[in-house]
Amino acid sequence: MTRNSPQAAAPHILDAARFVRQLRDAPALRWIGHASTYSGGVLIVTALSLGTAFFVPWFLGPAAFGTYTLLTSLFIYANKSDLGLSQLADRKLAVEQGAHLDCASAILRARTIIGAIMLGMIVPLAMGIAYITDTLPAADTGLAIAAGSAFMMANGPVTVFRATSKIWEFTASALLLQAGLTAPRLAGLAVGGVTGCFAALALWYGLLAALLSRSAASPAARPTPLLPLVRLALPLFAFNAGWEIYLSANRWISASLSSADDFGQFAFGANLAFTGIGMLATIAQVRYPRILAQIGKNGSRACSNLIEREAFLLCLVLSLGAALAIFVVRPMIELVFPRFETAVPVTRALAISCVPLSVVASILPIAISVSLRPWAHAARIFLPALLILLGAMITADRFGGITGQAWGCTAAGFALIVSLVAFTCSLGIVKRSAAFRIILFQAAAVACLTSLALALRPVATIPPNETVPPAGWDVTFADNFKSLQIWDGPGRGIWEPFYAWGSRTNDTNNELEYYVDPRPGHDQAAIQSLLPFTVDGSGLVIRARPIPVSDQPFAERLPYASGLLTTFQSFSFVYGYVEMRARIPKGKGLWPAFWLLPVDKTWPPEIDVMEVLGQNTMEIHATVHSRDDGNHTEVSSTIPTPDLSEDFHIYAVKWTADEIVWYFDGRPVASAPTPADMHKPMYLLVNLALGGWAHRLTPRLCFRQNSASTGSACFSFRSVPLQRREGSPIVRFQSNHPQLVQTKTS
Repeated sequence: MTRNSPQAAAPHILDAARFVRQLRDAPALRWIGHASTYSGGVLIVTALSLGTAFFVPWFLGPAAFGTYTLLTSLFIYANKSDLGLSQLADRKLAVEQGAHLDCASAILRARTIIGAIMLGMIVPLAMGIAYITDTLPAADTGLAIAAGSAFMMANGPVTVFRATSKIWEFTASALLLQAGLTAPRLAGLAVGGVTGCFAALALWYGLLAALLSRSAASPAARPTPLLPLVRLALPLFAFNAGWEIYLSANRWISASLSSADDFGQFAFGANLAFTGIGMLATIAQVRYPRILAQIGKNGSRACSNLIEREAFLLCLVLSLGAALAIFVVRPMIELVFPRFETAVPVTRALAISCVPLSVVASILPIAISVSLRPWAHAARIFLPALLILLGAMITADRFGGITGQAWGCTAAGFALIVSLVAFTCSLGIVKRSAAFRIILFQAAAVACLTSLALALRPVATIPPNETVPPAGWDVTFADNFKSLQIWDGPGRGIWEPFYAWGSRTNDTNNELEYYVDPRPGHDQAAIQSLLPFTVDGSGLVIRARPIPVSDQPFAERLPYASGLLTTFQSFSFVYGYVEMRARIPKGKGLWPAFWLLPVDKTWPPEIDVMEVLGQNTMEIHATVHSRDDGNHTEVSSTIPTPDLSEDFHIYAVKWTADEIVWYFDGRPVASAPTPADMHKPMYLLVNLALGGWAHRLTPRLCFRQNSASTGSACFSFRSVPLQRREGSPIVRFQSNHPQLVQTKTS
């Protein structure tokens, strides 16, 4: 035997293949070779994966979960980066019934080389980009792509087993592959957070890649040039790349449109809803090779009826699942993930989008394998779909925030199924009449599910016996801002212009503003000249202005001057109704708020009557923070609104011993049970912050300190009379428990 003999070169391959055959032929394991075993097994493993995904938000808050989701997208990109070799395996091994040994071994070798290139070149490059742009953690970025590359290499044998209809080998290896998203992922997350999660995935799939490649390779195969193979596979990659980019594009679009916390809520809903697509696409892997084989034998139109039946059945099953999700998602999220309650309407809308997208996932592999011009055909399908998705999400975001973005995804998903079915019809795979029926059935399903979701949407209405403010409550505090009454000792003034503990900013939030004290001698003249507070005919105005570099040492080296007012020294209360009428400034990085804090200076609790991010003035955030169970918890609602920068609106909250209810322009929009630690006196705050929460997603774009672009910028937060009638106050507290009201004035 010569040195170059395949048998001499790889004895371990023979051992691995022999071991796999022994397992396959064992009577106790023959059941793995049934197609139903794979379908049932993948349901179980995917359910476990979903269960694992449920634990992830327990470890991460909304903002961190959003980062985790973007890293997961990079992991998916890497594990799909085989340059079309999976699709080539379907065409060569399933449709054309080609030389199995030679082609399969060449495909496996090519995937290994691609994986090595990913690890040696793409991972360092991506880490460098992440470090420079500061958009994602560099180390986590590298681990996510490395784990995805290992997955891609481990998936090579699975692809070969599927395409050659080796059901036993395919089932066993595919289930091992899917199992990595269960216990290994959760263990890594529990031990090392996001970094540990992707490190565990890289280790799991690296081991699988080494083991499965040995069992799938053939020592009898003749060496095949790899470059022609990759050149042949690359056009087929167009469809797969387009599909993966489309599926994850909504996360990147949402991240660019939303705050970090809002994007985390959107990502949570997307992860819940899109699990169904992955599950059904995986199940379809064991079905569509048979359809491809029939097309190869009998022609493209031979399977039109079969494809139509599969699409109808899938649409029906998914519609029932989406309908169930519409009903159960709210109680499930409120019970298990209270921090992600805002994701309820997002999840409902995205669950509906899964109906057409799952049908796309089942038809797309057939179109990939039959298309003779993949790049042109992929562009024809996915470029319009991506443009529709982008336009729909941007437009809907203006009217409904992250919920609007989700409905934009649903509309774009239906447009994609129409485009794909029309394409298969043009290729002759599906008859024109069948294509029309598939699209009509999809439209009916999406319309019915949308009607159901909208019917279950809570509608804020004022009960017949409720008035706002509540009837019979006595006014115990009011200020109509004919002038600004700065507190200057007991009985002299109302508002203190900095935090109760003396701070001029909230550095724990990484905010960029310095709160100016306008009283003579309390700040440097250069800082006071920036005039954060003015009173005009419409009421109080709070403005934020950049601080010249030369004056920043007088303002804790912060780049912006702004204003905050509190009633800590003059007024506090237990239970009641309070409201403010204001117009909100527009602009990235601005963060106006109206809120309540306890007089004893503990934190939490806290009631945020309203918070608005200047980059999205078409929604308000209403939140209650507490620590009644020993841990910091929050219940938050994001409420779609008209553009708050264009007119004045009334923001209010009613706080009782049992419930907290938020109001917008006189109608209730959110509610939460009163936490156990929120039965003590609280005072009022109103402020215009910069940076912090509003600064997270675009840290290098929001502010260019003291540059020409912001040197003349003037942002205002206007607070004017609460009631529409003349002379009413900016803030108004009414209480039916006057004996509980505590005031510090004499």
